[in-house]
Amino acid sequence: MRRRRSTEEESLIASANDPEDDIQPEWVYRMRDRGSPGTSPSPGGAPTAGGGLYGATAPHNKDSRGLLGVKQGAPPTVSLRVDRAVLEQRDLQGRFSYHGRAVSRSAEKEPVDRCCSSCWPSCGDVRDALPRLSGACSAKRAAETVRGVLPIVEWLGRYKWREDLVGDLVSGFTVAVMHIPQGLAYALLGNVPPVVGLYMAFFPVLVYCLFGTSRHVSMGTFAVICLMTGHVVTAHTTPGLSPGPLGNATAAPDTPLPSPIEVASAVALMVGAAQMLMWALRLGVLSALLSEALVSGFTTAAAIHVLTSQIKDLLGLALPAAPTGPFKIIMQWVDICTHIGTANVAAVIVSLVTMLLLTANNEALKPWLSRRCPLPVPVELLVVIAGTLLSMGPGAPLASYALTPLGHIPTGLPAPAVPRPALLWAVAIESIPIAVVAYTIAMSLALIFATKNGYEVRPNQELLAQGASNLVGSLFSCMPVTASLSRSAVQEAAGCRTQLTSLVSCSLLTVVLLWAGPFFEPLPRCVLAAIIVVALRSMLLQVRSAPGYVRSSRWDGAVWVVTFLAVVLVDIDVGLGVGAALSLVSLVCQGVRPVCHLLAPLPGTDLYVDPALYGAAQRVPGLVIFRYAGVINFATRSAFRDNLYRLVGLVPEKELARQGKVQQGQLRDAPASSTANFVEEMKRQEPAELHAVVLDMSGVVRVDAEGVRSLLSVAAEYGRINVSVCLAAPSDVVLRSIVRSGPAPDRDRLRVFPSVHDAVTAMTASVAADQTQARV
Repeated sequence: MRRRRSTEEESLIASANDPEDDIQPEWVYRMRDRGSPGTSPSPGGAPTAGGGLYGATAPHNKDSRGLLGVKQGAPPTVSLRVDRAVLEQRDLQGRFSYHGRAVSRSAEKEPVDRCCSSCWPSCGDVRDALPRLSGACSAKRAAETVRGVLPIVEWLGRYKWREDLVGDLVSGFTVAVMHIPQGLAYALLGNVPPVVGLYMAFFPVLVYCLFGTSRHVSMGTFAVICLMTGHVVTAHTTPGLSPGPLGNATAAPDTPLPSPIEVASAVALMVGAAQMLMWALRLGVLSALLSEALVSGFTTAAAIHVLTSQIKDLLGLALPAAPTGPFKIIMQWVDICTHIGTANVAAVIVSLVTMLLLTANNEALKPWLSRRCPLPVPVELLVVIAGTLLSMGPGAPLASYALTPLGHIPTGLPAPAVPRPALLWAVAIESIPIAVVAYTIAMSLALIFATKNGYEVRPNQELLAQGASNLVGSLFSCMPVTASLSRSAVQEAAGCRTQLTSLVSCSLLTVVLLWAGPFFEPLPRCVLAAIIVVALRSMLLQVRSAPGYVRSSRWDGAVWVVTFLAVVLVDIDVGLGVGAALSLVSLVCQGVRPVCHLLAPLPGTDLYVDPALYGAAQRVPGLVIFRYAGVINFATRSAFRDNLYRLVGLVPEKELARQGKVQQGQLRDAPASSTANFVEEMKRQEPAELHAVVLDMSGVVRVDAEGVRSLLSVAAEYGRINVSVCLAAPSDVVLRSIVRSGPAPDRDRLRVFPSVHDAVTAMTASVAADQTQARV
């Protein structure tokens, strides 16, 4: 086939180069108007009257708006000329030095991974992270392995001291200042002593600096993770709720319950173990199952739990033990309303003043100062220091108002201790959702900052870093850690350049842990509660995104609403499980409902578009082009066949049955009374003349063995009624699947073309040749 520009194409190019009219009027794309009545395009592609989806096209003008908006300042149109022979897939591979896996039966025997069998575990990303346990392991390979497992070796060796040191010092000091109030405050969410929050800002952060690949995330306390851990701590330290320190429900009544720190450390160890197991199995990709809608609905509902838990300290209420079970948050608010008369007026005033100061800082002072001063003002720390000074000593202004103080904060570093094995098994199941949520939050923030600053993070290495951080932290009385959005944003804004920021932050926190901790003991808890509530503002405002999810996708909207309601009304871990299950269901349902439609060429071009969207598209007589986008596997093979038969308009089995009726002479043998009805039925069953079907496979990402059999079966069924079927634009993955799974005779009869245009040109020529031969 030699393709030359026709007269129509010459006029098209001349019109395209005309600056006064650079778009063909009949090609103007028109979006679907669901609200306006009308008629759809006729089967032939010509628009019908009546102003339906694609009625008569109006003349194009410069100010018209299409799907992509107004065309402004567009470059001159460049013409395209194609002059080559029609190619089949094997011709393309033979002529143009194809270097991929050959489409032959030998591909079946090619190993997926050529790594040495002496290597452990022998393939995949694990091979890139762990050394080969063979004598051939070179020093270079060992160095690469060390750099892969310990990124600090690589970035510290290339550290630019003159360019990066100042930014890292400033950001490290700034983040250390933020760690103090947030650590003290969020530790209360975990029902552990406040000093635990400072431990979490020190030990795990040091470990993450060694293993982490993100330069800007700030590991440590985070409200949602602390709250989830707090639920586990409460369940195992409250009489009547705990199954006993050894996880035995029949434990003796006088058996002492584990301390909150013991339970929190056990949770941290199991979270770290779960994340390390995920790293070993290379399951970092599983975090993608937690969709944006799921995370948004979950964190918004979890913020309501955090807010509810802080009302007691915020108002200085004396409430009974928190209820448990479904609808506990409603019962908590009932208790709050019932005991509102016992509120401490001084606590209410201090909380309101603190919240007003912090809100004014976030909304007005911080944006104003950011334009004039590169360093953020640590208002949270200033509030904490002011609250401590106003409550320190008998004669302090707040000392006589019975405000609940923070309590004892020990000095020094804790001695390492391993949680009891029986306690580990008692919290194992409850630690799994915490591990997944913590990794998802940290990885999401790491990807955001990496994309913004132009570097890469490795998902599986982040699993290793976070798992190691939690494992080490569990030995030093820490709860599970993850990244904080507020601290990470401040760390980036303060000029962070590398992970050295974490080392600077830990160095300053050492001073607080060794000497300054007791200074914060008189601090009223209502001040920390106010800090937490103000920090929740961004998460609570995520509720405004719910209508957007509903409008964009019914599935996303359902995931958001169901997750939110399940977390609020039932519990955090249950709601997360319900949301994750619904997300999986949505993936399956959307996966088995692929996108498919017919294609037709635009006159004078090699472009093939949906005729329902482009009124100028004209079908090729005797040929149907079917585009399928998705996966063809055991779950979608029926949908593939059904959609193909529906859009092509010809079912091979029905056509064979119709031909059989005619051959058997049913029309002659039918009673006279039913002859007219039978004739009408045969007219309705009479199909349009069809000679070939082109399957556009460019949107098919994968085909399994069942899918291959379905493809070959469809080709064979249409072949029995003299309709040729060919494949166009399949990927190498699809071709290899057909070679490996398809029977040789059926596979060899199936024609494959590298593009839709090649397939249409070849099939049209073949049909024309057959018709000419039939006439002769």
